[in-house]
Amino acid sequence: MYNLIYSWIITVIIEFFVFWLFIKKESSKLFAASILINSVTLPLATSIYLFFYPNLILIEVAVFLVEIFLLKLLLEVEYKESILISVVANSATALLGLIFFIISDNT
Repeated sequence: MYNLIYSWIITVIIEFFVFWLFIKKESSKLFAASILINSVTLPLATSIYLFFYPNLILIEVAVFLVEIFLLKLLLEVEYKESILISVVANSATALLGLIFFIISDNT
């Protein structure tokens, strides 16, 4: 349970900074969007992993698709921009998660 909360917190922070790199205004709105989006997508990713199929690519595609819609809705950006933000944010969190997994697996 603590790993899930820890993962959520780290993901919220990382994705907030990615959002901020693209939209350099209304930091509180960006942070709130990061909290809301990741409160939807982390349970989605966990459910896919536990109940359907533990495949990183499938999980990331599902999260990516949901996040595109939520970014457009919450941050009021065009679909092109929400796609780009989602790709960068999910790539950053997936890469960092993979690095943490490799490091923790080797210790």
